[in-house]
Amino acid sequence: MAEFFRSVKNSLHYHRMTAAQYAIVFTIWLLPLFCQADPPPVRSASELDYPPFSIVREDNSADGFSVELMRAAIQAMGHEVTFKVGPWAEIKQALEAGHLEALPLVGRTPEREAFFDFTVPYISLYGAVFVRDDDSSIKVPKDLGGRRVGVLQGDNAEEYIRREGFTDRIVTTKSYKDAFIKLSAGEIDAVVAQRLVGLTLIDKLKLDNIKTAIAPLTGLKQDFCFAVTEGNKELLALLNEGLSVIIANGDYEQLREKWLGILDREKNHKHHTLQIITGLTGSFALILVILFFHQHWKEHRNLKINEEKFRDLFENMAQGAFYQRADGFLLDINRAGLELFGITRDQFLGKTSMDPQWKVIQEDGSDIPGEQHPSMLAIQTGKPVKGAILGIFNPQRKHHVWLNVTAIPQFLPGEDSPYQAFVTMHDISARKQTEEILKQQATHDSLTGLYNRKELEIRLLSETESAIRYNHKLSVFMLDIDHFKRINDNYGHQVGDIVLKSLSSRLEHSIRSTDYAARYGGEEFVVVLSETSLTQAEEVAERLCEQVAGYPVSVKEAKEIKLTISIGIATFPDHAESWEELLKAADMAMYAAKKAGRNQVKTP
Repeated sequence: MAEFFRSVKNSLHYHRMTAAQYAIVFTIWLLPLFCQADPPPVRSASELDYPPFSIVREDNSADGFSVELMRAAIQAMGHEVTFKVGPWAEIKQALEAGHLEALPLVGRTPEREAFFDFTVPYISLYGAVFVRDDDSSIKVPKDLGGRRVGVLQGDNAEEYIRREGFTDRIVTTKSYKDAFIKLSAGEIDAVVAQRLVGLTLIDKLKLDNIKTAIAPLTGLKQDFCFAVTEGNKELLALLNEGLSVIIANGDYEQLREKWLGILDREKNHKHHTLQIITGLTGSFALILVILFFHQHWKEHRNLKINEEKFRDLFENMAQGAFYQRADGFLLDINRAGLELFGITRDQFLGKTSMDPQWKVIQEDGSDIPGEQHPSMLAIQTGKPVKGAILGIFNPQRKHHVWLNVTAIPQFLPGEDSPYQAFVTMHDISARKQTEEILKQQATHDSLTGLYNRKELEIRLLSETESAIRYNHKLSVFMLDIDHFKRINDNYGHQVGDIVLKSLSSRLEHSIRSTDYAARYGGEEFVVVLSETSLTQAEEVAERLCEQVAGYPVSVKEAKEIKLTISIGIATFPDHAESWEELLKAADMAMYAAKKAGRNQVKTP
């Protein structure tokens, strides 16, 4: 654990058929093309005046700590973001309605959790009550009773004042700038705002007649988060992961220093005042000692706060995450990662990516060697590995979990080789299952589970090309259930479906694993026998006819239904020069079998 925090410290301080079936086939065919396209930018917006978190530049573009933080987090994940600007009440409503996808600065409150999903907080600050310098009557929140209190419309502060019922004389404004100007001019008696926002505006607007009356306002603690529309788990996970990356690489701390330095300046100002007073009453040497230890304590405290903040973010990420050293040893993992792997923390720590316990596979089912895991590739190349798809066996779930993996190499100052990799993992098992279902629907008959006609024709083309290339025989059956219409008429279509599924199962169990069957349409089926001569095919067909006739289909409503089939056989290249001619020859032979009395096999 100590090694983990040392790595965190370095990171924090130094780095940065039917028509429907055709539609399904077409969709599957187009899917890779869409996947290769750049993802559209995330649609976001920033409020008009909430400095230093959200401000508007002279060119009407969005800026500020929260805006830059969201942009950095999203870009760290390989995406982009666009920002509109507008009053807080309007952009909040736009997010709620789904016109926007995310907002960079939203205080998490019980009222808002009904409409939005939130990332982990990226900063937590307290509110404050601001009054004019000549007003000394407000010392506790209850003193706001009967006073005109200014708040930003729809802000946490408005929700807080209304929830606590301190006053019924609430004055809402479109921006905090308007509220502080009203306070300075005597139009209202107090402003309740986030303390840093108030200090920034007072300094920016040069309002020298306003002071802080209550700080911190402990009832108004604001956990600032990114917010997304409710249920948008994919974007929420991306934002959480992006936050973890920019905290680890040092970008977060740089942005905090850039935009939130007023807090440190205020602390330094108070500290400087204390120096002067102490200098008048004590020795200069003592002051130096106090300053030295105070500064040392302050740096240690800030580092501890950053470490705890990062640790909390790391542990509570929605997606799995872990650290791996350059030598392959695994350093730390969060709770979501342990759940994805199906192991305990002790089973993870101290292992390497080369350990055989991982059982990692590619999408085609082949094994991925340990040295080719995304984390090792990021360490070996010094470049991020993004969007790697792999499956890892989860011993608790007893199957492979499919993951989308991103591995980010991390560097110590002045070094060209990474000392570790930070890895995040999204569970895409549900998506993979959906893809498999779509593929199955595109290539298989929905009732019987056999290949459908389109897939049969694709495979037959390949089979005939292989037969030509390697000079071997290829035989096919075309078979039909005799008098199937009578079954539907006498027992109904549900019983007819049972008969079709029963025959399909018998077909699959009667042929070799290298052969396959397909439903050609209605009660017609095709069986493909690779590297099989006409004589061999006739033997299989005769045996199949006997099996079907000798084993009636059991149906609850009708007890047993006796079946017979008629089979036509054709062999390539003896009876055809193409797969189309091969099917036609088998079809003609099948109709010859029916004409000859059914329940028999015929050849051209």
